[in-house]
Amino acid sequence: MFRITQLARTAAPRMGARSYSGGYSKEAYEASKEQAKSAVETWRKISLYVAIPACAIMGYIATKDELDHIHHLEHDPPQFVAYPYLHVRRRKFPYGDGEHTPFWNPLTNPDPVEE
Repeated sequence: MFRITQLARTAAPRMGARSYSGGYSKEAYEASKEQAKSAVETWRKISLYVAIPACAIMGYIATKDELDHIHHLEHDPPQFVAYPYLHVRRRKFPYGDGEHTPFWNPLTNPDPVEE
């Protein structure tokens, strides 16, 4: 019985003391602070000199491609195909002219031809 009690005492953590805050010396703390400062400076440089220019370059490329697409749509607009399930209106929309949704774009969404 004594042996079981002794094993239980040595295996159980000490009550009242945090085991994870123990052997952290002042030198280790200062070294950790220096390493953290170095890491912060590294990520600051990566953000300023890599991420921001990459976003600017990709924004320029995307804008150029989108403007080319708009230029193409102005010269060759899409044609309306009268499928039976398109342009079904039971009543008018409560905004605008009543025929178009708020997301309707005259450049990309063709109007049906009225006959």
